[in-house]
Amino acid sequence: MSTPMASIHDTLNYHKMDRRLYERVMGFGRVSTVARNIIALWMWLELIDINVVHFLKDITIPTVLLNFIKEAEAILDIIRQDSPPSDDDASVAIPLTAGFATEPFNLRFFYFNREVVVRGLTKMLDGVGTLIFNDHLSHMLNAYERAMSFAREQGMSLPTMPQELAQPYNSDIIPSPEDFRSLFITFSIGFALSREEIAGYFNEKMGECVDRVMLERRPTGTTPMYGRIVFKSQALIDILLNGERLVKFTVRGTEIWGRKYIPRIARTW
Repeated sequence: MSTPMASIHDTLNYHKMDRRLYERVMGFGRVSTVARNIIALWMWLELIDINVVHFLKDITIPTVLLNFIKEAEAILDIIRQDSPPSDDDASVAIPLTAGFATEPFNLRFFYFNREVVVRGLTKMLDGVGTLIFNDHLSHMLNAYERAMSFAREQGMSLPTMPQELAQPYNSDIIPSPEDFRSLFITFSIGFALSREEIAGYFNEKMGECVDRVMLERRPTGTTPMYGRIVFKSQALIDILLNGERLVKFTVRGTEIWGRKYIPRIARTW
């Protein structure tokens, strides 16, 4: 007999601690995309026995949480870089987080294992993160639990669970439409790159993450000025940008600028 699937309600209840931390991180002025990345990182660290989440759940001193947030941001920044940190920088950057490890643990670990880290983050964000960071579901859960508590206190019949919460949670990750997995890129005049060069850069940097690259169609003898990268994961866009509207990448000595792709009704590639 197969094990019944957990409901969305049960899954959200299980991750209440993660949701609460997410809201606290945003309380320090972090935008939702950055806060999601931070919580996904902490959740992934739990899988390798770096128990930051369980430590922070009872922390009431704001400066302690803020220092952990800053260390998480340093980790998220280093996995986007093209060169590793120096030994000195790596050893002093994340002392609080490293304190939970049983072996030497610093920013160089994250840089040289970034493919594994990125794979873990995208799995969290594209998977259970779609529930944890869903404000609509969170508000619905809170309203339902308040109604349940009130009904018990008053000896009334318990309210029916909303269908959105009662339905089973399917943990299979279904790829988002291409528009949501796309990064819009621009080049300086005369400095365009090939599709293969662009895909190769990101695949080497983040693991096999690119579905395809499209470039502007231009007359013969002229170079494209913009393009679009379709990644395999929607979450990867937020990891690459990490709260910034526009980010620079240097591919084979050529600078390209990337931002979230905004669909248009008609566009020629």
